[in-house]
Amino acid sequence: MAIACGLVWGTVNWTLNWVIPPFSFNLLLAPAAGYAIGEVVGLSVNRKRGMGLTIVAGAAVAISYLITFLFPGGFPIGLFSILYHLIALALGIFVAVTRLR
Repeated sequence: MAIACGLVWGTVNWTLNWVIPPFSFNLLLAPAAGYAIGEVVGLSVNRKRGMGLTIVAGAAVAISYLITFLFPGGFPIGLFSILYHLIALALGIFVAVTRLR
């Protein structure tokens, strides 16, 4: 159940990131998506916590971010762009994991 909820909210993140241009709110959307994914995964298992759930939430954020690059526009080009997106991804995973610790 937690994996399904994580992937559903991952696709919601993909939809938001597809509608809003990637560089405009990426550093805000990734932590917001991490918060939402962590919260939904926690609610789907009745507020339980644990290492397995943190892995599920972190993987859901990473998969949703990967889907964002695969469908609308492709992978970022350039060192700055790659670092920018990796920082946003790290922030999203950090927020999702801290919601379930």
